[in-house]
Amino acid sequence: MKSKSLKRPGGEAVAAEVRERLRGLPPAQAVLMRQFLRLQASGDRLLSGHLLEQVAEQVPDHPEVLLWQGVRHFEDRAWSRAVQVLSRAAEQRADDFNLWYLLGSAQSHDIDATPAKRSLLQAARCAHGASEWLKLSIEFDRQDFYEEALQAVEAALRLEPRSAVGLLQRSRCNKALGHAGAAADDCRALIAADREVARAWFALLDLKVVALGEAELRQLEAAATRAGISPADRQMLEFALGKALEDAGEYERALAVFRRANDTVRASSRWDGPAFVRRITELGAAFHGRPIAQGPPQGREAIFIVGLPRSGSTLVEQVLAAHPQVAGASELPYLNQVIDAESRRRGRPFPAWVSAASEEDWARLGRNYLDSSARWRMEKPIATDKLPDNWMLVGAIRAMLPEAHIIECRRDPLENCWSCYKQLFGPGLANFSYDFESLAQYWNACEQMGDWCTREYPQHFRIQSYGALVADPEAQIRELLEFCQLPFDSACLEFQSAQRAIRTPSALQVRQPLRPATAAAAFGALLDPLRVALEVAKEGGLA
Repeated sequence: MKSKSLKRPGGEAVAAEVRERLRGLPPAQAVLMRQFLRLQASGDRLLSGHLLEQVAEQVPDHPEVLLWQGVRHFEDRAWSRAVQVLSRAAEQRADDFNLWYLLGSAQSHDIDATPAKRSLLQAARCAHGASEWLKLSIEFDRQDFYEEALQAVEAALRLEPRSAVGLLQRSRCNKALGHAGAAADDCRALIAADREVARAWFALLDLKVVALGEAELRQLEAAATRAGISPADRQMLEFALGKALEDAGEYERALAVFRRANDTVRASSRWDGPAFVRRITELGAAFHGRPIAQGPPQGREAIFIVGLPRSGSTLVEQVLAAHPQVAGASELPYLNQVIDAESRRRGRPFPAWVSAASEEDWARLGRNYLDSSARWRMEKPIATDKLPDNWMLVGAIRAMLPEAHIIECRRDPLENCWSCYKQLFGPGLANFSYDFESLAQYWNACEQMGDWCTREYPQHFRIQSYGALVADPEAQIRELLEFCQLPFDSACLEFQSAQRAIRTPSALQVRQPLRPATAAAAFGALLDPLRVALEVAKEGGLA
């Protein structure tokens, strides 16, 4: 087997690399590590783990042994253990890209983001090939180090200028940083080269601020109607084409394309309306009309921004993030993670355990959330959490973090639902948005919950109207800051100039001056089915 492997292309180089990495191991342990590597490569996690433990007992300080212990801890999500052993290995291998990359990835789960960034920058000093630079860019991006992500992908593209993945990644980075022209250029370069065409067209139109010329529109139509493309590519192309036709004023055709695209997505990602109604009913029964224990006065450092997607939440966050005391953290997963962990601990699903939770329980959960999100408040004392679905968890927020401020963003329902209908969300996200009836049902439930919260928690829950913000920005921004107990700062009036990366479909729109939302109105009677669905939902409540 050994001789055959060395005859494969690159086999000798691989063997030499393995020898170098195992240098310093006694012969017996070197043999065991080779066996471990073969088993690890074959997917035999159990036996390979036994071998690794055996070698680690005998040679606990060898960097390759430490590296693989770190890999195993990483795979088990035992982050602190992974950081511990990988740090020891890094002391001996300052030029090992994979080691520093893995260490930086593991450190991203710490409260302080500084060590992770430092390790990834060290990985950058060790990077050589385009694949390493691209891998590093994606990790910088995942950890919200957007400037570094852009620099890394540009290094990758200097080595492989035609890399489709690289061009898409650079477009993504430039969009987040507000560089619309550069983001569009990379998409158009891919389209011209006929590479990753569906993703490139979708990314181009998803910039929201780039208009197509007549020739480009017809080119996109041809791509969307081409035979033999995958269902996933056709979905992206049809959502892009619908947006392009709408921009061109071809409203009837745009609606037909959007309807076809949404029907396709809905067929593979069903929205369970009855289950959603049961969920909202359970939440209402758990938190409404009965006293809920609250923890101590904590949470002043958190501002939750909730509501439907495409409701103006990114805009509100941009306004607040322009304030010198506020960091815009975007969509954080921690609230759901804390609640899910408590459900597992109790062996009961949320919200079935709510009535049994004590003040001490809620205080503990609130501290868990604050600890998890602390990295976003390392430089500023307050951070936003802009996960739209958190409107369903307002009761839990109030119990966990009684001093937190919660803002529900609202647009005109027709405009908001139409904007959702036009958006292809990530897999498994916003499955309610692909037909008018589900959209209307979801909108109505959110509005009912928000109205109740406004009455119950007037000092801590605010409905922020997009229309009011457009009509009188200064007055609304002053009110918003006062609600959040923040001193007025004129920088919030120039929110479009705030220097921060944004990771939502509205990333470039919120960098432009405010304007009324009139996209749905332009369709006139064509959107009467959506109007009817909204009226039916409002009249029928959650039934």
